[in-house]
Amino acid sequence: MWISDTWKEHEYQLLDTSGGERLERWGKYTLVRPDPQAIWNTPKKHPGWRKFDARYIRSHKG
Repeated sequence: MWISDTWKEHEYQLLDTSGGERLERWGKYTLVRPDPQAIWNTPKKHPGWRKFDARYIRSHKG
């Protein structure tokens, strides 16, 4: 696990949210992660939704 205590503010960017997910950039990596507060289902037009480095999928157990 990487600890983010050495990351600078400009290395994180929230790119988009939709359908219970968030699209984020951490340094050179683009990630898709669950976000239960993103309840809107707007079109995922950001190109990052089609080309990301990793996706976190929450298990059924939590």
